[in-house]
Amino acid sequence: MSSFENSIKKMLPKTYLCKTVAHEISTALTVFKHLVPIMDQYVYNDGTTKKLMCLTGTISAVYKDNTYNIPVCLWLEESYPQTTFCLCILCVAFPVNCQVVSIDLIFYCSS
Repeated sequence: MSSFENSIKKMLPKTYLCKTVAHEISTALTVFKHLVPIMDQYVYNDGTTKKLMCLTGTISAVYKDNTYNIPVCLWLEESYPQTTFCLCILCVAFPVNCQVVSIDLIFYCSS
């Protein structure tokens, strides 16, 4: 385990599968350089809140020969990786939440 993975592991509460989640976050951050791991408050639809791991930042997407930096938050529940993450696309006007079952390499989301 790298020192970077160790620092991520220290951020995670003991309720997470720390070794697995830290490795997956570290792998994601090597691919998506503009994401940052943070512990932050997530607000559920019913108004309850919980402190969860979040990868926040931008993901580059190419559309019609133009590159766009899409602001996102990927929320990891304590039960991750047994449950999927929650993807929030942060638009200028309003955020869009979707529960992702799978996402492929061209960013096609299916649920």
